[in-house]
Amino acid sequence: MSAGLTAPRRRDRALSAAEGRAFVREQLMQGRQDALRADEPPAASGRSADLAGPRSKARKSDPVLVMGSASVPAPEPSRGSRVRPEPAVDPRWQWISTRETHRGKVRIDVDEVQLPTGERTTFEVDRSVPFTVAVLVQDGADLLLARQYRYPVDRWIVDLPGGAGAFGEMPEQAARRELEEELGVVATELIPLHTFFANPGRSVWKTHLFFAPGVRAGRASADDPSEKVQLARMARVDLDQLLIEGEIRDPALLIARTMAAAKGLLPPVGA
Repeated sequence: MSAGLTAPRRRDRALSAAEGRAFVREQLMQGRQDALRADEPPAASGRSADLAGPRSKARKSDPVLVMGSASVPAPEPSRGSRVRPEPAVDPRWQWISTRETHRGKVRIDVDEVQLPTGERTTFEVDRSVPFTVAVLVQDGADLLLARQYRYPVDRWIVDLPGGAGAFGEMPEQAARRELEEELGVVATELIPLHTFFANPGRSVWKTHLFFAPGVRAGRASADDPSEKVQLARMARVDLDQLLIEGEIRDPALLIARTMAAAKGLLPPVGA
């Protein structure tokens, strides 16, 4: 993310028009870089070069995205997976254009695309934030979680402290900020756990998960009346029991607990 993108920090609102243009521009360029990296054959793998697929090349006929005064190349298919089927077996949609249709606390764009069949259609995309973060915190023998009311599901749930990142902010910076704001603690160390897409069928932003093996006292700062977060101290075995019983509904918490076990940072679930 460009160091020049220093728009004021946003909380619980969609990107502004300028932020949105910068966000889409960064996404498109990142997609091209991912495609180029992924199309290179693995180093010292001994595999034939033709199994990795052809290297992506820019063409003069590539479509261009125009948003305000910004003109950037349209996205190319990203092949970030280790499995690279032939293009004919793994068709992609072709991007044509983008227009913003809603901007409140979320931002919704409508992209016009061409399907592999040649038909054209539109698809709504959530481009509300650059990324989100969440932190699984260990404090001695306990885990520190967040407990808060979630209006869309009309219930209080246990989840992880976290929130949206801002332009010009790195995921670790956002994780530290959100952790102190919501739970009033400061992580002595942050270990990356996993990065996933919460809703890959509709949203473009990633969620970056971290593990904090220890914390010290900080200062909570709740400035949004709709965001009242309670600190929930819980023994690991109690959380695991809730997981087994299906009482934990937050995907970030489910994934973070699983990945912490997979990386040896916590015992296996139920152990």
